Amino acid sequence: MVEITLQPVQIGTQSEDTEGRLAFTDGKLVAVLVRLSAELHGATGLAGQWCVEAGFGACATDVLSVWFDSLEAARGWMAEQLSIRQ
Repeated sequence: MVEITLQPVQIGTQSEDTEGRLAFTDGKLVAVLVRLSAELHGATGLAGQWCVEAGFGACATDVLSVWFDSLEAARGWMAEQLSIRQ
């Protein structure tokens, strides 16, 4: 299985969604994850979810099109994408 390392980061989204993680594998950035805030996403039921703000290579997606309940779920999805497309 592909190893994904997550590094905490604050993201300048110009919104309340600022908690983020940089996702790396083999020293390469594969995705930027952002945690959806209650202020902006509480009414939609997505508050607290993690999404791919930007994905690269095998992890490329449309903006805010992939959501995860946890960082472990996000890590699993990224590992699967990277395994499929290598």
